[in-house]
Amino acid sequence: DHIDICRYKLAEPYKNGPSIWDRYDLPYTAMPEVDLAKVDTRTDFFGWAIDMPLIISSMTGGEAHGRTINVNLAKACNAEGIPFGLGSMRIVNRYESAIHTFDVKEFCPNVPMFANIGLVQLNYGFGAAEVNKLVKCVNADGLFIHLNHTQEAVQPEGDTNFENLFAKLAEILPQIKVPVIVKGVGHGIDKPVVEKLIKMGIKMIDVSGTGGTSWAWIEGRRQSYIVEEENLGYLFRDVGIRTDVCLQENAVISERSATSLIAGGGIRNGLDVAKSLTMGASHATAAMPFLAAAMDSPEAVRKVIQRYKKELRVAMFACGAKNVEQLKHMKVLLRPSL
Repeated sequence: DHIDICRYKLAEPYKNGPSIWDRYDLPYTAMPEVDLAKVDTRTDFFGWAIDMPLIISSMTGGEAHGRTINVNLAKACNAEGIPFGLGSMRIVNRYESAIHTFDVKEFCPNVPMFANIGLVQLNYGFGAAEVNKLVKCVNADGLFIHLNHTQEAVQPEGDTNFENLFAKLAEILPQIKVPVIVKGVGHGIDKPVVEKLIKMGIKMIDVSGTGGTSWAWIEGRRQSYIVEEENLGYLFRDVGIRTDVCLQENAVISERSATSLIAGGGIRNGLDVAKSLTMGASHATAAMPFLAAAMDSPEAVRKVIQRYKKELRVAMFACGAKNVEQLKHMKVLLRPSL
Protein backbone atom coordinates (compact mmCIF):
# COMPACT_ATOMS: atom_id res chain seq x y z
CA ASP A 1 0.00 0.00 0.00
CA HIS A 2 2.67 2.51 1.06
CA ILE A 3 4.71 2.13 -2.11
CA ASP A 4 1.75 2.38 -4.48
CA ILE A 5 0.41 5.46 -2.70
CA CYS A 6 3.81 7.17 -2.88
CA ARG A 7 4.12 6.37 -6.59
CA TYR A 8 0.62 6.99 -7.85
CA LYS A 9 -1.14 9.35 -5.45
CA LEU A 10 -0.34 12.76 -4.06
CA ALA A 11 1.35 12.40 -0.66
CA GLU A 12 3.36 15.64 -0.57
CA PRO A 13 1.40 18.69 0.66
CA TYR A 14 3.84 21.17 -0.91
CA LYS A 15 4.30 19.37 -4.24
CA ASN A 16 2.03 21.54 -6.40
CA GLY A 17 3.08 24.83 -4.85
CA PRO A 18 6.24 26.62 -3.77
CA SER A 19 8.81 24.47 -2.01
CA ILE A 20 9.68 25.36 1.57
CA TRP A 21 13.18 26.13 0.27
CA ASP A 22 11.95 28.64 -2.33
CA ARG A 23 11.68 31.33 0.33
CA TYR A 24 15.48 31.32 0.75
CA ASP A 25 18.47 32.33 -1.38
CA LEU A 26 22.04 31.12 -1.20
CA PRO A 27 24.65 33.80 -0.41
CA TYR A 28 25.53 34.23 -4.09
CA THR A 29 28.81 35.80 -5.25
CA ALA A 30 29.62 37.12 -8.72
CA MET A 31 33.28 36.11 -8.30
CA PRO A 32 33.70 32.77 -6.53
CA GLU A 33 37.51 32.55 -6.93
CA VAL A 34 37.03 28.77 -7.14
CA ASP A 35 37.66 26.21 -9.88
CA LEU A 36 34.43 24.23 -10.30
CA ALA A 37 36.50 21.11 -10.97
CA LYS A 38 38.01 21.47 -7.49
CA VAL A 39 34.75 21.97 -5.56
CA ASP A 40 34.77 19.15 -3.01
CA THR A 41 31.46 17.67 -1.81
CA ARG A 42 33.07 15.03 0.40
CA THR A 43 32.40 15.00 4.13
CA ASP A 44 32.42 12.82 7.25
CA PHE A 45 29.63 10.68 8.67
CA PHE A 46 30.28 8.94 12.00
CA GLY A 47 33.91 8.51 10.95
CA TRP A 48 33.06 7.26 7.47
CA ALA A 49 34.34 9.30 4.52
CA ILE A 50 31.36 9.84 2.21
CA ASP A 51 31.17 11.54 -1.18
CA MET A 52 28.50 14.11 -0.32
CA PRO A 53 26.40 15.14 2.71
CA LEU A 54 23.35 13.17 1.59
CA ILE A 55 21.75 10.06 3.08
CA ILE A 56 19.06 8.14 1.24
CA SER A 57 16.45 7.84 3.93
CA SER A 58 14.33 4.91 5.02
CA MET A 59 11.84 3.50 2.51
CA THR A 60 10.69 -0.09 2.90
CA GLY A 61 11.30 -3.73 3.62
CA GLY A 62 9.11 -6.73 4.17
CA GLU A 63 6.95 -5.66 1.23
CA ALA A 64 6.64 -7.37 -2.14
CA HIS A 65 9.22 -4.95 -3.56
CA GLY A 66 11.24 -4.57 -0.35
CA ARG A 67 14.29 -6.62 -1.26
CA THR A 68 14.45 -5.24 -4.80
CA ILE A 69 14.40 -1.68 -3.51
CA ASN A 70 16.97 -2.28 -0.79
CA VAL A 71 19.37 -4.20 -3.05
CA ASN A 72 19.23 -1.47 -5.67
CA LEU A 73 19.78 1.24 -3.06
CA ALA A 74 22.67 -0.66 -1.49
CA LYS A 75 24.47 -1.20 -4.80
CA ALA A 76 23.95 2.40 -5.92
CA CYS A 77 24.99 3.95 -2.60
CA ASN A 78 28.10 1.79 -2.46
CA ALA A 79 29.08 2.91 -5.97
CA GLU A 80 28.39 6.59 -5.25
CA GLY A 81 29.81 6.66 -1.73
CA ILE A 82 26.80 7.74 0.33
CA PRO A 83 24.94 6.14 3.28
CA PHE A 84 21.38 4.86 3.29
CA GLY A 85 18.77 3.67 5.76
CA LEU A 86 16.47 0.68 5.71
CA GLY A 87 12.74 0.98 6.21
CA SER A 88 11.01 0.25 9.51
CA MET A 89 11.99 -3.23 10.69
CA ARG A 90 9.28 -3.89 13.26
CA ILE A 91 7.87 -6.53 10.91
CA VAL A 92 10.99 -8.65 11.55
CA ASN A 93 9.94 -9.06 15.20
CA ARG A 94 6.66 -10.53 14.00
CA TYR A 95 7.79 -12.38 10.88
CA GLU A 96 11.44 -13.47 10.85
CA SER A 97 11.03 -14.47 7.21
CA ALA A 98 11.04 -10.74 6.39
CA ILE A 99 14.73 -10.41 7.34
CA HIS A 100 15.92 -11.23 3.82
CA THR A 101 14.25 -8.09 2.44
CA PHE A 102 16.52 -5.98 4.66
CA ASP A 103 19.65 -8.14 4.56
CA VAL A 104 21.61 -6.28 1.86
CA LYS A 105 24.86 -5.26 3.59
CA GLU A 106 26.83 -7.54 1.26
CA PHE A 107 26.00 -5.09 -1.55
CA CYS A 108 27.29 -1.99 0.28
CA PRO A 109 30.47 -2.97 2.14
CA ASN A 110 32.06 0.47 1.73
CA VAL A 111 29.29 2.75 3.01
CA PRO A 112 27.17 2.88 6.19
CA MET A 113 23.80 1.13 6.19
CA PHE A 114 21.41 1.95 9.04
CA ALA A 115 18.76 -0.34 10.50
CA ASN A 116 15.50 1.29 11.54
CA ILE A 117 12.93 0.87 14.31
CA GLY A 118 10.21 3.09 15.79
CA LEU A 119 10.78 4.38 19.31
CA VAL A 120 7.25 3.30 20.22
CA GLN A 121 8.30 -0.34 19.82
CA LEU A 122 9.92 -0.02 23.25
CA ASN A 123 6.34 -0.20 24.52
CA TYR A 124 5.53 -3.22 22.36
CA GLY A 125 8.05 -5.87 23.31
CA PHE A 126 11.36 -4.33 22.23
CA GLY A 127 14.27 -3.73 24.57
CA ALA A 128 18.02 -3.38 24.11
CA ALA A 129 18.42 -7.09 23.33
CA GLU A 130 15.78 -7.00 20.60
CA VAL A 131 17.20 -3.83 19.08
CA ASN A 132 20.74 -5.21 19.01
CA LYS A 133 19.43 -8.43 17.49
CA LEU A 134 17.71 -6.42 14.78
CA VAL A 135 20.92 -4.54 13.98
CA LYS A 136 23.01 -7.71 14.01
CA CYS A 137 20.68 -9.74 11.79
CA VAL A 138 21.35 -7.39 8.87
CA ASN A 139 24.93 -6.42 9.86
CA ALA A 140 23.89 -2.76 10.03
CA ASP A 141 26.45 -0.07 10.75
CA GLY A 142 24.03 2.12 12.68
CA LEU A 143 20.45 2.55 13.79
CA PHE A 144 17.67 4.99 12.97
CA ILE A 145 15.10 5.33 15.76
CA HIS A 146 12.08 7.13 14.38
CA LEU A 147 9.43 9.23 16.13
CA ASN A 148 6.08 8.85 14.37
CA HIS A 149 3.14 9.27 16.72
CA THR A 150 1.06 11.24 14.19
CA GLN A 151 1.52 8.52 11.58
CA GLU A 152 0.69 5.78 14.08
CA ALA A 153 -2.46 7.62 15.17
CA VAL A 154 -3.77 7.64 11.59
CA GLN A 155 -2.58 4.12 10.72
CA PRO A 156 -5.38 1.56 11.10
CA GLU A 157 -3.07 -0.89 12.87
CA GLY A 158 -0.98 1.81 14.54
CA ASP A 159 0.93 1.43 17.82
CA THR A 160 -0.11 4.47 19.83
CA ASN A 161 1.15 4.00 23.39
CA PHE A 162 3.89 6.64 23.57
CA GLU A 163 4.10 6.80 27.39
CA ASN A 164 7.47 6.89 29.20
CA LEU A 165 9.52 6.55 26.02
CA PHE A 166 12.18 9.10 26.99
CA ALA A 167 13.06 7.04 30.06
CA LYS A 168 13.10 3.80 28.08
CA LEU A 169 15.29 5.32 25.36
CA ALA A 170 17.75 6.61 27.97
CA GLU A 171 17.86 3.13 29.49
CA ILE A 172 18.68 1.24 26.28
CA LEU A 173 21.02 3.77 24.62
CA PRO A 174 24.17 2.73 26.53
CA GLN A 175 23.50 -0.86 25.47
CA ILE A 176 23.12 -0.23 21.74
CA LYS A 177 26.35 -1.18 20.03
CA VAL A 178 26.19 1.06 16.93
CA PRO A 179 25.73 4.80 16.28
CA VAL A 180 22.15 5.99 16.75
CA ILE A 181 20.27 8.68 14.83
CA VAL A 182 16.88 9.78 16.11
CA LYS A 183 14.68 10.89 13.22
CA GLY A 184 11.26 12.29 12.52
CA VAL A 185 9.03 11.04 9.72
CA GLY A 186 7.92 14.19 7.96
CA HIS A 187 6.27 16.07 10.82
CA GLY A 188 9.34 17.61 12.47
CA ILE A 189 11.04 17.50 15.87
CA ASP A 190 10.49 20.42 18.23
CA LYS A 191 13.15 22.22 20.23
CA PRO A 192 12.29 20.77 23.69
CA VAL A 193 12.58 17.24 22.30
CA VAL A 194 15.86 18.09 20.56
CA GLU A 195 17.22 19.45 23.85
CA LYS A 196 16.25 16.26 25.71
CA LEU A 197 17.80 14.06 23.04
CA ILE A 198 21.04 16.06 23.20
CA LYS A 199 21.18 15.70 27.00
CA MET A 200 20.63 11.97 26.51
CA GLY A 201 23.75 11.79 24.35
CA ILE A 202 22.24 11.46 20.87
CA LYS A 203 24.88 12.65 18.37
CA MET A 204 22.70 13.09 15.28
CA ILE A 205 19.05 14.12 14.90
CA ASP A 206 17.20 14.07 11.59
CA VAL A 207 14.52 16.73 12.12
CA SER A 208 12.51 15.39 9.14
CA GLY A 209 9.98 18.18 9.10
CA THR A 210 6.99 19.00 6.97
CA GLY A 211 7.86 20.04 3.45
CA GLY A 212 8.12 16.65 1.80
CA THR A 213 6.21 13.39 2.10
CA SER A 214 3.44 13.21 4.70
CA TRP A 215 3.20 9.79 6.31
CA ALA A 216 -0.04 10.76 7.98
CA TRP A 217 -1.51 11.42 4.54
CA ILE A 218 -0.16 8.12 3.22
CA GLU A 219 -1.81 6.25 6.09
CA GLY A 220 -5.02 8.15 5.48
CA ARG A 221 -5.01 7.11 1.84
CA ARG A 222 -4.84 3.45 2.89
CA GLN A 223 -8.38 3.80 4.25
CA SER A 224 -11.67 4.14 2.39
CA TYR A 225 -13.23 7.59 2.33
CA ILE A 226 -15.71 9.54 0.25
CA VAL A 227 -14.88 13.14 1.17
CA GLU A 228 -11.15 13.72 1.44
CA GLU A 229 -11.59 16.63 3.85
CA GLU A 230 -13.08 14.14 6.32
CA ASN A 231 -10.13 11.75 6.02
CA LEU A 232 -7.96 11.82 9.15
CA GLY A 233 -4.71 11.59 7.18
CA TYR A 234 -5.67 14.47 4.92
CA LEU A 235 -6.61 16.59 7.92
CA PHE A 236 -3.20 15.98 9.55
CA ARG A 237 -1.13 15.91 6.34
CA ASP A 238 0.87 19.05 7.15
CA VAL A 239 0.56 19.15 10.93
CA GLY A 240 4.00 19.59 12.44
CA ILE A 241 7.02 21.85 11.95
CA ARG A 242 8.60 22.72 8.60
CA THR A 243 12.12 21.41 8.05
CA ASP A 244 13.60 24.90 7.63
CA VAL A 245 11.98 26.05 10.88
CA CYS A 246 13.27 22.95 12.73
CA LEU A 247 16.80 23.72 11.58
CA GLN A 248 16.68 27.40 12.48
CA GLU A 249 15.10 26.78 15.89
CA ASN A 250 17.71 24.20 16.84
CA ALA A 251 20.86 25.45 15.10
CA VAL A 252 22.22 27.30 18.14
CA ILE A 253 21.82 24.42 20.61
CA SER A 254 23.30 22.09 18.01
CA GLU A 255 26.37 24.34 17.64
CA ARG A 256 26.84 24.44 21.40
CA SER A 257 26.74 20.65 21.70
CA ALA A 258 28.35 17.72 19.95
CA THR A 259 25.05 16.87 18.24
CA SER A 260 24.52 17.42 14.51
CA LEU A 261 21.23 18.15 12.78
CA ILE A 262 20.18 16.38 9.59
CA ALA A 263 17.76 18.06 7.20
CA GLY A 264 15.03 15.64 6.15
CA GLY A 265 11.70 16.68 4.67
CA GLY A 266 11.38 18.23 1.21
CA ILE A 267 14.98 17.77 0.02
CA ARG A 268 14.29 17.39 -3.69
CA ASN A 269 17.59 18.46 -5.28
CA GLY A 270 21.18 19.44 -4.57
CA LEU A 271 20.24 23.10 -4.21
CA ASP A 272 17.93 22.15 -1.33
CA VAL A 273 20.84 20.26 0.24
CA ALA A 274 23.04 23.35 -0.03
CA LYS A 275 20.42 25.62 1.51
CA SER A 276 19.86 23.23 4.40
CA LEU A 277 23.59 23.18 5.17
CA THR A 278 23.61 26.98 5.42
CA MET A 279 20.80 26.69 8.02
CA GLY A 280 22.73 24.49 10.42
CA ALA A 281 22.39 20.98 8.99
CA SER A 282 25.45 18.74 8.73
CA HIS A 283 23.77 16.40 6.22
CA ALA A 284 20.48 16.05 4.38
CA THR A 285 18.22 13.09 3.72
CA ALA A 286 15.78 12.23 0.95
CA ALA A 287 13.68 9.20 0.06
CA MET A 288 10.74 9.95 -2.25
CA PRO A 289 12.92 11.20 -5.17
CA PHE A 290 14.71 7.82 -5.18
CA LEU A 291 11.70 5.50 -4.93
CA ALA A 292 10.88 5.02 -8.61
CA ALA A 293 14.57 4.59 -9.46
CA ALA A 294 15.01 2.09 -6.62
CA MET A 295 12.26 -0.06 -8.07
CA ASP A 296 14.07 0.01 -11.42
CA SER A 297 17.81 -0.62 -11.02
CA PRO A 298 21.01 0.44 -9.23
CA GLU A 299 21.95 2.43 -12.35
CA ALA A 300 18.72 4.42 -12.15
CA VAL A 301 19.40 5.25 -8.49
CA ARG A 302 22.96 6.26 -9.33
CA LYS A 303 21.68 8.76 -11.90
CA VAL A 304 19.55 10.47 -9.26
CA ILE A 305 22.46 10.57 -6.80
CA GLN A 306 24.73 11.98 -9.51
CA ARG A 307 22.17 14.67 -10.30
CA TYR A 308 22.03 15.69 -6.64
CA LYS A 309 25.82 15.74 -6.48
CA LYS A 310 26.15 17.93 -9.57
CA GLU A 311 23.49 20.32 -8.32
CA LEU A 312 25.22 20.59 -4.95
CA ARG A 313 28.59 21.29 -6.57
CA VAL A 314 27.11 24.05 -8.73
CA ALA A 315 25.33 25.53 -5.69
CA MET A 316 28.63 25.58 -3.80
CA PHE A 317 30.31 27.15 -6.83
CA ALA A 318 27.61 29.83 -7.02
CA CYS A 319 28.42 31.04 -3.52
CA GLY A 320 32.17 30.43 -3.65
CA ALA A 321 32.41 27.46 -1.28
CA LYS A 322 35.39 25.21 -2.02
CA ASN A 323 34.21 22.47 0.33
CA VAL A 324 31.33 21.47 2.54
CA GLU A 325 32.81 23.04 5.67
CA GLN A 326 33.01 26.42 3.96
CA LEU A 327 29.40 26.08 2.84
CA LYS A 328 28.26 25.32 6.39
CA HIS A 329 29.78 28.58 7.61
CA MET A 330 27.74 30.62 5.15
CA LYS A 331 24.27 31.87 6.00
CA VAL A 332 21.19 31.50 3.86
CA LEU A 333 19.26 34.65 2.95
CA LEU A 334 15.52 35.09 3.37
CA ARG A 335 14.07 35.99 -0.01
CA PRO A 336 12.13 39.28 0.03
CA SER A 337 8.39 38.86 -0.42
CA LEU A 338 7.02 40.05 -3.73
